[in-house]
Amino acid sequence: MSTVDTVLDTVDLETMLPDLLRAAPQVRPVLDRYGLRGCGGEFGPMESLGFFARAHGVPEEQLLHEVRARLAEPELDGQGDIAASDTVADTIYMPFFKGGIALVLTLGALWGAFLLVRIAFSGSFTAVGIHEVNAHGHAQIFGWVGLFVMGFAYQAFPRFKHTTLAHPHAALATLWLMLMGIVLRSGGQALLPYAPWTLSAGVAGSILEVIAIAAFIGIIWKTLRGSGKPFAFYDYYILSALAWFFVQAVYGTVYFTATALAPNRDALLGLVATWQAPLRDIQIHGFALLMILGVSQRLFHNFYGLTAPRRGVSMTALVLLNLAVIGESAGFVLMRTAGHAWTALWYGSVIVMAATVLVLVWGWHIYRPSHEGDRSLKFLRTAYAWLFLSLAMLVALPLYQFGLLRALAPESEAAQLGFSHAYYGAIRHAITVGFISLMIMGVAAKVVPTLKGIDVRGLNALWLPFILINTGCAMRVGFQTLTDFTEIAFPIAGVSGILEVSGLAVWGVHLWAMMNGRLHAPATRPTARRNSLEPGRPVTGSSVVAEVLRVYPGSLDVFLSHGFKPLANPILRRTMAATVSVEQAARILGVDLAGLVEDINRHVESQCAGRPGADLSPRPLRTTPV
Repeated sequence: MSTVDTVLDTVDLETMLPDLLRAAPQVRPVLDRYGLRGCGGEFGPMESLGFFARAHGVPEEQLLHEVRARLAEPELDGQGDIAASDTVADTIYMPFFKGGIALVLTLGALWGAFLLVRIAFSGSFTAVGIHEVNAHGHAQIFGWVGLFVMGFAYQAFPRFKHTTLAHPHAALATLWLMLMGIVLRSGGQALLPYAPWTLSAGVAGSILEVIAIAAFIGIIWKTLRGSGKPFAFYDYYILSALAWFFVQAVYGTVYFTATALAPNRDALLGLVATWQAPLRDIQIHGFALLMILGVSQRLFHNFYGLTAPRRGVSMTALVLLNLAVIGESAGFVLMRTAGHAWTALWYGSVIVMAATVLVLVWGWHIYRPSHEGDRSLKFLRTAYAWLFLSLAMLVALPLYQFGLLRALAPESEAAQLGFSHAYYGAIRHAITVGFISLMIMGVAAKVVPTLKGIDVRGLNALWLPFILINTGCAMRVGFQTLTDFTEIAFPIAGVSGILEVSGLAVWGVHLWAMMNGRLHAPATRPTARRNSLEPGRPVTGSSVVAEVLRVYPGSLDVFLSHGFKPLANPILRRTMAATVSVEQAARILGVDLAGLVEDINRHVESQCAGRPGADLSPRPLRTTPV
């Protein structure tokens, strides 16, 4: 029997892509058509055919049928490897991700940590200039968030629609436009108090960013429309986020120019007090939040097997969220310029946003157990906890400002001014670092090894950056708020930035090394070695399935009788069975563990009963499918 015949008889949804492509490289074009091209190198990522189908939005039985049909074509038998070579579109995410890491560790988080230390030593949030703070914020939004969104979009969105990226070379050019724009804009704005001539550099940088973002949106739009596939409900979140991305770029350009040309400090403070909060609302709630919500609805269900979002709920939520962004932005400006009667519009929009996000995300059940969890899931789940906290703090802003502050710190600057910069800044930090940054870190930590063909199960779990980021964010949010009540909180809040930058650096170095091919992982977990089963020993729930089959080959019939149909596939027995314990396998398939273990051990005893010195050495496994 030929290799192709063997694979044809055994391939199913549990077949691992590397095993399939090594045995039958001629199926590569089928998988490439649905988004494999550029993912995982010659043999694809370490995932099953079924997972690939779910992750790429292909009906499982349709993909399985097409793969088997390709295998059944006799003229393909014996062909050599058919592997698509990398193109610009296949690896385009890497320079964008690297650019994001470089910027967050320089003009972004590192510069922000330096500013925070200065604030901590001075004991005042006015110790640093508004242009310095905004230069840091700009680098974070455009460099950290913007570049990661662009890189992910160029790589993933075409695959979501089973198509190829339109104009890949033009897409790569948008990276250089963005990088030049960010350096000119953030650098020019930071130096503006010391060298007014840098205004021209800042404006030029902003224009380059607007051009780059417009081109990016055009390329993504042409890619999605060119696929011929209808838009899914989560696509409309992405399209809304792209619209807000462009709006904030134009808004930011005008706002920067106006603040740079302000004739005096009072005029500058007036512009900042009226127009900066709406800009941040559009950037954070309009662009980043809607983009993440859209991607999350594709990710949590398809990648982690969690509850599928409901289209009706999702589309209603999208309308309400867009109206809330408009309402909170317009309401804030009107509240500042036309009177406090407009406060109701702003606060009503905040309540609508918080309630809508809660209802939408609650339906995904992201905190339920996932049998497909990995090192990234803790980042994603914790990110949403920070989102809920940020929105809750925003809803509680009036209570804090006019209740808690007046009761506990009536003489504080925040109480006298009628606005707490510390509390408002803590709200922003919870969503930008706690939510947005953790989402970027989690998604990138999953996407990069998949695209590089590395089994994520053998990689570092990234607990150190996870702990550093969350500890730093908690210190910043908590102690920055406490600065309204005591100056002792300033130095503690100042340390938080160092922890966050350290966490980002550890994560960034890890990701960079992986993208450069300097970081590899074993193909399987070392579970089998830790739970090695000796001949003559009883099987337990912690025994690894592959070890049980190796030591007691006859137990395969027992597994199959209990519904372990995937073990009929010899490819699966050589791969996934080596990483799963009997208890884990029973839980995944809904099998009674106690009964399974009892039947296996009874079978082993019956095989050896009355045969002193019976041969318990490993024997070849049966390879014919059941």
